Amino acid sequence: MKAIHFLLVFSIFFLLSPFSFAQKRGEYMYPINPNQTNSLSGGMAELRSNHFHMGIDVRTNNQIGLPVHAAADGYVARVKVKATGYGNAIYIKHKNGTTTLYGHLSEFNEKIAAYVRKIQYQRESFHVDLYLSPSQFPVKKGEIVALSGNSGSSGGPHVHFEIRDKAERALNPLDYGFDEIKDHIAPIMDRVAFVPLEKNALIKGEHNRENVGAYSKGKNKYGLRIPKMTAYGLIGLEIDAKDKADNVYFSYGMDEIEVFVNEKQTFKAHFDKISFANQRHMNNYMNYEYYIKTRKRYRRCYVPDGGNGLHFYASSDKNKGKLFIEDGKTYQVRIRMTDAYGNESNTEFQIVGNKNQKIVKNYPVKLNDYKIDKNYMVFNAITSNDKEETEICVDYLAYKIKPQFEAGNIGTFFWDLRTGLPDSLILPNGTTIYPNIKAQVPSKTSFAFYHDDFDIYFPNGALYDTTYLAFQSKDNTLKSEDFVIGHSDLALQKSVTIKLKPKNPSAIKNKSKVNAYAVYGRSLGFAGGKWKGDIFEFKTRNLGTFRLVEDNDKPNIRVISRNSKSIRCKISDNRSGIASFRATIDGKWLLMNYDKKRAMLSSEMSNKMENLKGEFVLTVIDNAGNKEVYTTKIN
Repeated sequence: MKAIHFLLVFSIFFLLSPFSFAQKRGEYMYPINPNQTNSLSGGMAELRSNHFHMGIDVRTNNQIGLPVHAAADGYVARVKVKATGYGNAIYIKHKNGTTTLYGHLSEFNEKIAAYVRKIQYQRESFHVDLYLSPSQFPVKKGEIVALSGNSGSSGGPHVHFEIRDKAERALNPLDYGFDEIKDHIAPIMDRVAFVPLEKNALIKGEHNRENVGAYSKGKNKYGLRIPKMTAYGLIGLEIDAKDKADNVYFSYGMDEIEVFVNEKQTFKAHFDKISFANQRHMNNYMNYEYYIKTRKRYRRCYVPDGGNGLHFYASSDKNKGKLFIEDGKTYQVRIRMTDAYGNESNTEFQIVGNKNQKIVKNYPVKLNDYKIDKNYMVFNAITSNDKEETEICVDYLAYKIKPQFEAGNIGTFFWDLRTGLPDSLILPNGTTIYPNIKAQVPSKTSFAFYHDDFDIYFPNGALYDTTYLAFQSKDNTLKSEDFVIGHSDLALQKSVTIKLKPKNPSAIKNKSKVNAYAVYGRSLGFAGGKWKGDIFEFKTRNLGTFRLVEDNDKPNIRVISRNSKSIRCKISDNRSGIASFRATIDGKWLLMNYDKKRAMLSSEMSNKMENLKGEFVLTVIDNAGNKEVYTTKIN
């Protein structure tokens, strides 16, 4: 790890504030260019890939190498070096029990860098995670501890900054009133979605979500393009919204969202702090199924199944934000959104209850197919006056059901899967469907399911709600076997264990080179795993289609530059990905700093004054065990 020189910087910014965080103002120093106007590229509680964003992303104007200041007195309690995640990161423990984190750094200060480099050479590892004592690296408020960078999983140069409480929950740093951020812009409403939550629910003549665009009415007030929405039954509201700050392109999450119906609060979410154990609950807070389908993230304005007890849900309404729309009644709805700087916007509209809506469109599923929607199997079928019933066969018993809704000659049927898992459906026109639903999986306990083609184990807490497991095995164009387990739009909180049982394992020539891969169209995503006899076992946080693939291709090594001070190499792998690398110079371990985004390795000597000289050997191994070795002489 490169070093930087120590600088002394002072900062005073105790200012008055009208907001709720006035008593906190000045407790922490802004980590980049304190006392100068700055901006953010990311905010607290933003909806990121499978997680809430747990801090703020401080912009560095696309620069690397800006001084990073300790936010308060304390000591460096932890230093982490990793090719992913926060990359090079420093954790500072403070006297009040909080911890501040500074991520995606390019360099540590001279003393810290020397210590980290020493440990890296002792352990012969680029990746280190070091816990330190209070006496090793005490720091003062404003002291430079690092330089800003783009390490880890950063999407561009910035500093990720967190404040954590004694319980290691992430607090919203903007609640501490940093004057460097100028924000006079209230949250912006883009769309409101109306979503049916029970089988008899209707929205505008359909049992389907209705997304309605919002428009500004001035003075931080919004209306909807459909100001009076017709609905009936149990429904939920979801919002596509964002927050902004002055003179910045980037969008952020909201600090607080409230829903009022006839001026009574029915829902509240407040993101002043988030536990890391609940970070992945973002997938349940938003409509994950709709996101997988459209790549648009809608925030639910009701507490979903599996969301009880989470800190950020503060609603006391008995329906937890879900709205039961009664026939003949009109509901005045207001959605209030607030950011950390007290800027507020309101979106108002009406919902008119109508039980006798004309059905204008069927449920969005193809004829002779089905979809699992909560606890129901939903399907469409052609009906006629004398033939409108579907026969459901469950464990040698037959049930007949009529359509819940009809549009033209097509009926939409709902089968409650809690009654039983159907073996077959005989539609009104005589067509027979054989569903592949294999098991009902409960959410509040561990669950194992065994099948001739696969086994699957769900640990307690893996699911947010009860789900129904579907499976099929099919051959693909590569003359191998695809295992379709569940659906990719099912959000998982924890990893599940899957055991695949291929039909002809003896035909696999080199088992040691085989791994499980998730199939995404023509692309494959490495899932790993290992053989246990003729069964292949792996863990995953996503269900969908999986394939066992043999990888016999070696990784690639390409030298970019070399001289007496350093050597830089690009490493890559076309299938399973890089598992490990190791470099030596005249047989002695050599530190190679790894920038995974750029696939770049850069050498760093233990003694920075020493030249790089001798026989250089770089060994790279992929996740299938394939190895490539590069050797050269450096004079």
